[in-house]
Amino acid sequence: MLAIPVLLVLSACSDGAGADEGSPTAPITVQVGADPEEAAVYRSLVSAYEEAGGGEVELVPVSRDDHLTRLSTAFASGDAPDVFLINYREYAPFVQRGAVRPIGPLLADAGVDTADYYEEPLRAFTYDGALQCMPQNISSLVVYWNRALFTQAGVPAPKADWSWADFVATAGALTRDGVKGVGIDPSIVRMAPLVWSNGGTIVDDDAAPTRTTLHEPGARAALQSVVDLIGSGATPDKEQLAAQGLPEQFMTGKVAMFLSSRVEVPALREQRGLDFDVAGLPVMGEPVSVLHSDAYCVASGSENAAAAAKFVAYAVGQQGQTLTALGGRTVPSLRSVATSPAFLSPARAPASSQVFLDAIPHLRHTPVTPSWPEVEDVIGTQLERAFEDGVPLDEVLAEIRKQADPLLQSR
Repeated sequence: MLAIPVLLVLSACSDGAGADEGSPTAPITVQVGADPEEAAVYRSLVSAYEEAGGGEVELVPVSRDDHLTRLSTAFASGDAPDVFLINYREYAPFVQRGAVRPIGPLLADAGVDTADYYEEPLRAFTYDGALQCMPQNISSLVVYWNRALFTQAGVPAPKADWSWADFVATAGALTRDGVKGVGIDPSIVRMAPLVWSNGGTIVDDDAAPTRTTLHEPGARAALQSVVDLIGSGATPDKEQLAAQGLPEQFMTGKVAMFLSSRVEVPALREQRGLDFDVAGLPVMGEPVSVLHSDAYCVASGSENAAAAAKFVAYAVGQQGQTLTALGGRTVPSLRSVATSPAFLSPARAPASSQVFLDAIPHLRHTPVTPSWPEVEDVIGTQLERAFEDGVPLDEVLAEIRKQADPLLQSR
């Protein structure tokens, strides 16, 4: 959960205007939220940058659960990293409090042409009319599936255009011999594409939301479909989820499918004997997926802006994005790398990485507004009650409106 109260007392930030840019080879610190396998990818990136003469970089990998809290604390104490990697759903509070220096002019000076990159993540990281942070990836929500469990159950591989009914039937057929068919997190970033596919919305205005709309017919029907799937017994129950997370259940053969973004790939590749692939999301009405994108931000108080920009330019450039693509972490935001063997080669799991690129025309993103991290927390907590505790959906949706709408209206 984002520590908003801490951000309210940021004191070490300025807009950076007129600041001394520092030497382009000055030492810098870079904080990333990453699990161990992800951190290894970023260490490789930093090593390559340093070997190329880019200057010294102190990489600060933090668990994803602690990343935002550590960032907020670092800014409040005046010890912020020069560069930090953050999801588009979470950066707006930092911009609002003056913690981020708009990166567009810095990258232009470093020779980065944003026309070479996919537009959707650039739009998501544009706030107050300026590109605030530079996206490293353009991932989407996909279905991870276990080939061995599909074969054992005699279930055919997912089709590119499968429907929600196909998905439900597949999950049911895979639920056997101690295996659950599918795992679905109770989060808005998992539910949003299903809601959109069914013709619903999650807020009243994507650009300037003032209230949630999950209770309205299209959205409610999509959520009810998920509740019905859970009620069929095809998903892990509360005790199973408390004992082990969905990625771990998938890695150990307890769940045959789960929904997530590209972020899972480094860890899944390390699981010995796991044969997995990815498929597009099932369609309720129209094909839709949700953007998953992280970007490098430069702290407004950094005294080494030139070095920070040089590192970011390398990280999102041809060499940097090739390294992170080979490591499995990203769907590159740089078009030339995304369409190269570094990302698409079927020799490295998942073999069907083209699925991520096929989703790009159908990508939408959740609102970019300072209160959104808190709104996500509210929605996730309430959906968990419906998904895991059996609380009636309408009661949960009413509570979401009661708690989340004032947050949207106060920002």
